Amino acid sequence: MKKNKKINIVGLSQKLGLSVSSVSRALNGYDNISQKTKDKIFKTAKKYNYFPDLNAKRLASKKIDTIAFISAIHPDAPDHVVLQFLAGITLGIKNTNTELITKFCLNEEEEMNYFKKLISTGQADKFIFYRIKKNDERVNFLNEKGIKFVTWGRTNKQKEHAWIDLDNRKSIEILINKLSNNGHERIAFINVHRSFNYGAQRKRAYENLINKLKLKFSKEYYQDSLIETVESGSAMANYLLSLKKPPTAIICSHLRFFTGCLLKCQDLKLEIGKDISVVGFNDQDSFLSSQNLTFISHPLMEMGKHSVKMLQDLDKGVPINKVSTLIEPILNEGTSDNIKKPKL
Repeated sequence: MKKNKKINIVGLSQKLGLSVSSVSRALNGYDNISQKTKDKIFKTAKKYNYFPDLNAKRLASKKIDTIAFISAIHPDAPDHVVLQFLAGITLGIKNTNTELITKFCLNEEEEMNYFKKLISTGQADKFIFYRIKKNDERVNFLNEKGIKFVTWGRTNKQKEHAWIDLDNRKSIEILINKLSNNGHERIAFINVHRSFNYGAQRKRAYENLINKLKLKFSKEYYQDSLIETVESGSAMANYLLSLKKPPTAIICSHLRFFTGCLLKCQDLKLEIGKDISVVGFNDQDSFLSSQNLTFISHPLMEMGKHSVKMLQDLDKGVPINKVSTLIEPILNEGTSDNIKKPKL
């Protein structure tokens, strides 16, 4: 079958019987073109092998129109949930001229240097990133440079930048209330390190609610770690369960801590939901999802997609406070929070 010869935007608009500006706006995702017209334009563009000349467009608009997603990762603890978020970003830039650069670094210094390289060489003009610190060097640097960006998570200066984040206070309240309603008074918390802002937010929510509900509390019941591995989760669970008065319920703030805690309980012959309750956060692990556990999750793909929309809104001049988005936690109800007569 003979392929249609590639045409330019003028030829495409003639085929459609539309103005060049209408075709251009549709291809660039503007809202003032109906979805029916957009569908017709994209179908015709595909039929006639039309692809916009991105380099020409960028030269004409003097815009790079490239999003960079950069993150430091621990080689022994790869963060698989980021792939779902990135899939959402990919969906967000579908049918637009926006390009995406993804880079994973082995440490924070390498990560910061890559931010600087992309800006100095003009390779990216927008950024999305995560694992946010309370006072984050990346946020400070991009604000100084006047670069548009969205953070997955908040800083202490959340009014000064656009962010998308889970409601960490509400998620902890949901889990503690469920455990308290099931008769638990000794509730421990295995958390991501409090130097990350979401770790600090969850710690604060945990302590506030324990006090509010007048539950039994020991400083030893709170544990956190910078090393987000299954082994670390298992070690913290082992410490908690070896206490003179161990907790009867444990909340795990990271899916690998969750896995480690469950494995340690298994080693100690503790039946989840009968001898001890274990709940937590899980966004990716299909094994955990199959174990009838109670956990909080994020709509990760939708969050990634929405982060692109936020950048588009910033480009249109929408104020930061109108763009930033707090995501409702999703409660997945299992039986791991159920307990009648604690063994511990």
